[in-house]
Amino acid sequence: MTMLKIMAYSLAAMLFCSPSLAENGAYQIELIVFLQAMPNTEVFDQTSSQIKWPSDLTELSAYKKLENTTLDDSYAALAQDSAYRPILHVAWVQPDGEGELNAPVHIQSTDGKLDGYLRIQRNQGLQMTADLELTSDSGDGFSKIVVYRLNEKRSIRLNEVYYLDHPKFGVIAKISPL
Repeated sequence: MTMLKIMAYSLAAMLFCSPSLAENGAYQIELIVFLQAMPNTEVFDQTSSQIKWPSDLTELSAYKKLENTTLDDSYAALAQDSAYRPILHVAWVQPDGEGELNAPVHIQSTDGKLDGYLRIQRNQGLQMTADLELTSDSGDGFSKIVVYRLNEKRSIRLNEVYYLDHPKFGVIAKISPL
C-alpha cells in the first residue's frame, strides 16, 4: 500500500471545515507515529538528543485520553503494509484556557525509543510544532546508537490531517475542536 493510499484514508476521516477556534475551549489532538522502511541515501550521524526541551512541558497522562479516534483507518492501513510499522497512536483532549493549549505535550513510546513533544499554539491562526526523536541501533553489529530527529513547525487548520515526514519515521496528526 502506498503512502498515497494511507493519506487517502486519513483524508476520508476529515470532517467539514470549522472555525479556527474551538467553541467550548478544548481540542481533540490525535497522533500516529510509524516507522518507515524506505530506501534512502541520507547519512544519519546524530548520536544524542538535540531536543531543546521546553520548561513548561506537560506529560500526556495529565490530559484526558480519548477512546473514540478518527484516524483508526489510517492506523490499520499502516499496520497492513510491510513498509510501515505503527509504534504509537494516541488521542487526548487539550483545554484552551489560561495558556493550556500552548503547553507542549510530552510524547513517548512505551519502549522509550520515541521521545519528544508536540505543541499547538494560537498566534495568528494555529501552529503545530513537533520535535520528536527516534533512537535506534545502527544495525552494523557495533551497537552504535543513532538518533533520528523530526523537527517541524507548520500552520494548521482544524479538522485537517497532516503528514510529517522523515526518512525513518513519519507522523500523522489531526487537531479538531471538541
